[in-house]
Amino acid sequence: MQGNSYQMGLVALKDGKVQLAKELFTVSNDSRAKDQLARLEKRKSEQMISACLITKNNQATIEECLTSLYKYNVEIVIADTGSTDKTVELAKQFTDKVYHFDWIDDFAAARNFAASKASFDYILSLDSDEYLIEGSREELEAFFRKEDTSRIVGSYELINVLDKEKRRHDISSDLVRVYNRRYFKYYYQIHEQMDNIAGSKMKYKIVCALNLKALHCGYQDKKVLIKKNKRNLKLLLRQLDITPNHPYFIYQAAKSCTILKKYNQAFKFYQHFFEIPQDHNLEWVRDALVTYLKLCMDTKNYVRALEKVNVFQNQYLDSFGMLCLFAEVYIANKQNPEAEQVLKQALNLKPSKYGEFGCVKADAYKILARLYERQGKWVLVQDMLAKAEDETLQLELNQHLTMIVLADEETDKLTTCLQSLAVLKANYLIIVKGTNPETIELARQYSKEVYHFSGRAADLGNYCLTKLKTDYGLIVYANEKLLEADLDVLKQITSKKEGIVGRVRVTVPVKDDELGRQTHELRLLVKAYSKFNGPKLSDITNKKPKQLLEQVELPLTLTKNLTYEEHYQSELTKQAQLEASLKEKANPIGWYELAESYYYLGNYVAASQAYFEFLSGPFDLSKEETLTAVTNLISALIEEEDYQWALEVVNTFKPYYQELSDFQFAAGRAYMNLARFSEALVAFESAQRLANSDSIGINTYLSCYQQGIIYEVLGKKQRAIGAYRLAGKYKLAQAGIKRLLAEK
Repeated sequence: MQGNSYQMGLVALKDGKVQLAKELFTVSNDSRAKDQLARLEKRKSEQMISACLITKNNQATIEECLTSLYKYNVEIVIADTGSTDKTVELAKQFTDKVYHFDWIDDFAAARNFAASKASFDYILSLDSDEYLIEGSREELEAFFRKEDTSRIVGSYELINVLDKEKRRHDISSDLVRVYNRRYFKYYYQIHEQMDNIAGSKMKYKIVCALNLKALHCGYQDKKVLIKKNKRNLKLLLRQLDITPNHPYFIYQAAKSCTILKKYNQAFKFYQHFFEIPQDHNLEWVRDALVTYLKLCMDTKNYVRALEKVNVFQNQYLDSFGMLCLFAEVYIANKQNPEAEQVLKQALNLKPSKYGEFGCVKADAYKILARLYERQGKWVLVQDMLAKAEDETLQLELNQHLTMIVLADEETDKLTTCLQSLAVLKANYLIIVKGTNPETIELARQYSKEVYHFSGRAADLGNYCLTKLKTDYGLIVYANEKLLEADLDVLKQITSKKEGIVGRVRVTVPVKDDELGRQTHELRLLVKAYSKFNGPKLSDITNKKPKQLLEQVELPLTLTKNLTYEEHYQSELTKQAQLEASLKEKANPIGWYELAESYYYLGNYVAASQAYFEFLSGPFDLSKEETLTAVTNLISALIEEEDYQWALEVVNTFKPYYQELSDFQFAAGRAYMNLARFSEALVAFESAQRLANSDSIGINTYLSCYQQGIIYEVLGKKQRAIGAYRLAGKYKLAQAGIKRLLAEK
């Protein structure tokens, strides 16, 4: 034993186990042992600081803690509060100043007891689950030599390790733990705080941040954490009985209640806390706001969180972590511009290497990436993820589908359009027909595939096809936005390359009608099969003549992002272009488009003529355009009061369309205006029964309302009321009921 004790002493000394090394050198018969003992005595004589710890059952961490103190050459003083494991045994290998302190539910008393056993007035206070990782002995000693320690205390940065799994999340905070015991001591039973000794004439106003960093292992076991906070809350409530308006203890009580999931109680404590004026430069006051905001976010009280952000934001413009948290609150409240602004402010600051309130620079980039992803700004998302340097995060887009977005100069509408399409998680191909540089710059935030087109209108569609890199393309105009979509069904449709084209519903504004009207347009194309025959981009044809393109209904609805006045002006422009084109070369599709435009702007005479032109050429009865032309022509003739012509159209197409609700409804109107009420009732009842219209109204309340009118004209009051009631909340039907009930 004696022969090996010298080498064992060197090993112990290497680990900072000074007391064990002394014992081994003392019993060693190696001549070099006396030199080692002399060095240790000289080292001890050079000490001027005592590192004071309180501990209980910390055998897993205390060795690493005490080893980290060796290079600082400090006296180690330990107050053990009742360990039943090997904590005391291990501690005695490092120091002979290990004392027992009877636990009295008072952390301040335990820390002050440890300081009272120190040989020096200069104290460095640590916990036994912390260990120093940065800093020098020279700087620590210089603080006590150069500073007026009667009024100045020191702090070190504590990095809290919250997770020991593959991805560790560290949070940095500053702790006031370096002081002169002649002037300062700890107060309060729980979450103890340093302050001047009672009766002292000096009051410290300055905290000197030392270049010291310690790592704290934290509470990994949830059961231990719960047990600890139950104990803490008990002590905090006892303290609040003594000092009921002390903000620090109110905050700590709220924090413990949060951990214990006593959320209602936590909110009550926080409410009390924010009613008391605070010094917002204090670390724990900042932490109180952080924990409150996180509680609001976790419990989905987003508006509550936003209220506090609006109050305190200007006070924390220098806080990287706080600004990141504010951004999360803004995002939860769908205030994206505000979120982006504070994140950019944060990135102009220099965050701590270890993070503030759990946020490092990479976190700001990740939050920005998530924000941009919600907006569909795929280019900016990729840029932020690259800066975050996190390979586990990837932007996953539909590899089969591209949104072909056609823009002119409408920057604002383009933004709305692209952001509405973000939920589809598809690539963008943006074709800009105007020359506004702002539009180009904006588009490049969303896609790398941005092109300026200045060719003929007839060539636009096929130009888009040359730029399309995925199997499918879906055409959207910048003055449209996505209203609804079934993402799963859309993904299934685009997962296989087939000879299909897809129809989408497009809602356009109608004067004095909030719901507008819906049209069907071919918008989805497959690059391998599709081409365009002219300027109309819904005129998608097959470039492989031997194979027919199958039309499929997409679970997707677009809506024009236009006021009725804007829509009206755009339709007038469209009419002029179509009229000029038809003068050069007549074609059925052109007549149909022109008729539709006339019809929905209320020019029924011109609409009737254009519909007749369309129907006088070759047409396909199976196409929706033909059915729409027939039903709208009937309605236009009725609006002109040319009821006989309307009936002629009904009789001509009845053999083909009598099983369709749209046709039956139009026929019912024609019969009704010719006072052929029996036939009209049959037609409206058929429209209801068939219920295969794209218009819910034709399937239900509009058909019921028309029957109510007929019964009212026929003097069948009760049947009229019954039909009106079946029309539900339709205002005209409600007015009919009121009118009939008012009659004597």
